[in-house]
Amino acid sequence: MNTYIIPTPKRISVKDKALNPGKVEYDDRFGAAVSAYEEYKEKLGIKDGETRVCSVYADNIKNGAYHISCGDDKITLAASDLTGMNNAFATLLQLSVCNDGSVPQVEIEDQPDCGYRGVMIDLARIWHPFEYLKRYVDLCRFYKFSYLHLHFTDTQSYTLPCRDFPLLPTENRHYSYEEIKELNEYAHARGIKIMPEIDVPGHCTPFLEAYPELFGHGGIIGFHKETFDAFEKIINELCEMFPYSDRIHIGGDEADIKQWLGCEKCREYASECGIPTDSDERLSSERILAKFVAKLSEFVLKNGRTPVVWEGFCRDVNYLVPKTTEVFSWENFYQTTPELTEAGYTLINGSWCPNYVVEPAVMWSVKECFEWDIFTFRPVHPNSPYINSTLKIPPYDKMTGGQLLSWGDLGAISDHPKRHPISEFEKVSERAAATAENTWNKTKKITFEEFDAAHKILNTAIARIFNYRYIKTKNLVLRPFEKTDVPDAKEYCISLKDEKYEDFDIEYTEKFIDICVRNMGTVQPDNYNFAIVYSGKVIGGCNISVSEDKREGDAGWFIHKDYQNKGYATEAGAEMLKFGFEYLGFHRITAHCHVDNISSQRVMEKLDMRREGKFIKDHRYKGGVWGDSYAYAILEEEYNNG
Repeated sequence: MNTYIIPTPKRISVKDKALNPGKVEYDDRFGAAVSAYEEYKEKLGIKDGETRVCSVYADNIKNGAYHISCGDDKITLAASDLTGMNNAFATLLQLSVCNDGSVPQVEIEDQPDCGYRGVMIDLARIWHPFEYLKRYVDLCRFYKFSYLHLHFTDTQSYTLPCRDFPLLPTENRHYSYEEIKELNEYAHARGIKIMPEIDVPGHCTPFLEAYPELFGHGGIIGFHKETFDAFEKIINELCEMFPYSDRIHIGGDEADIKQWLGCEKCREYASECGIPTDSDERLSSERILAKFVAKLSEFVLKNGRTPVVWEGFCRDVNYLVPKTTEVFSWENFYQTTPELTEAGYTLINGSWCPNYVVEPAVMWSVKECFEWDIFTFRPVHPNSPYINSTLKIPPYDKMTGGQLLSWGDLGAISDHPKRHPISEFEKVSERAAATAENTWNKTKKITFEEFDAAHKILNTAIARIFNYRYIKTKNLVLRPFEKTDVPDAKEYCISLKDEKYEDFDIEYTEKFIDICVRNMGTVQPDNYNFAIVYSGKVIGGCNISVSEDKREGDAGWFIHKDYQNKGYATEAGAEMLKFGFEYLGFHRITAHCHVDNISSQRVMEKLDMRREGKFIKDHRYKGGVWGDSYAYAILEEEYNNG
């Protein structure tokens, strides 16, 4: 049997016997982890076996660590905290994925080397529907990450709600309090911590446009008392919104800091803070930046959280930025990693190469991601002293981990921004496994070839979790096909054997469902197929296919003869339009039917689709006979205005 596990466990032994995990018996402390495990099993189509799974508390195991022990009739998962138990279930899930629902009889003792193992997603430049945030939690859980870093604000938008400054949230591009609460609970149940980021003093257009008299103008947040009074309220609320988050990111990079010296009010407040502004212009600006970071860090610390910033200040002002502030070393330009280690900062490795994804132009290969480690940096900034070279620092106790980062700079200016989140997930999920491996284990435990063999199977599983949809309508449930749907599928094929226009081949049914299951294991399928379920029974199917350029879709549906003429096709078709326009970001969706198929024409008309034309003998209908078709279509703007 396969023992593909990413990240690689510290200690594992394997016996030949195969076990089939069944119902979970659990300590009440781990109920949330059990529920998440059961949900992922359903999404992956893994059915319960006969072997008991026992989730037990063990106080002699470190936080985040776990043990798995397999006997002849029982699989025992042990941990001392919810995160550790979630990590144990992630391993059990991966073993099940690799062995068609069974697992080898293993003994595993495992724990992470790094406390910070993260993925960052830019929500501000490209709007991500709320469900994407939960899918990234799923990705983090599957690969045992500890943090999901969400870049909530930037030049393009402020995507959080805000109680004290209600004009800050960008219209139609911000999450609600209810969604933030749901996200927190969803992540907490899975042992994932959210690190929210409000990025200032640069990247701040929403602040300047909403409240210029308070936050300033000219592309940078003002440096004066009223501004900091406002930020204290904002950070206090941020900490309230994210009660489980022990780290708060406050930005601190890429600001035009010299502008402060051109503002009389900023200079006056700098003087009140003991910062001279009449000497070296560069150093004065850097001191103001350091003081800005220090003040926001103070607000975070008052809330009992750890402040985190980008490497954005120079070594000359390290004495002004408290060592309680953690620093992402990413560019080795503003300040080098050796300078930060010499100053004694706690660091997180966010090296641009190979940890940045700027879809579709910037990304490094999975192999390059795998070859990285938390003590290695490959700067790309032309003014970095390490440009065109690799910086390898000695082991540093305060290097707490590393992170994969995805930015939306190019997606924000593309002509198809709605498609960006799907493409982004493909690139991020492909590389996340390597980041997970290298932050769980500081030193390599496997070769790239061994990693690649596991990755090819496990990445298919995370793609299926990403694509899984459970859509409930008034009467129906739409969900991906499962292998156990074959009997119901054969039954509806039999009921449709006298259907006038299309062949329903009973012998092809099992192969068709296998194709549907396999297709949902790719991040960007060319065809999304859904089983139509009524009262627990599969009564048909619906689908939406994707054009080569990802801009258009073609929808279709079929219903068991006994369930026709009840409005179910219209219900399913409406969901395909919603899925195509709101999730896949299509410009146009089409549907086709035989010119004599009045029932299908009525469904498309009920869906407000236009009849665009008639095609002469364009499709082989029942018996392989060429027939004429009507083409129906609806545009995104028509759907939105409908």
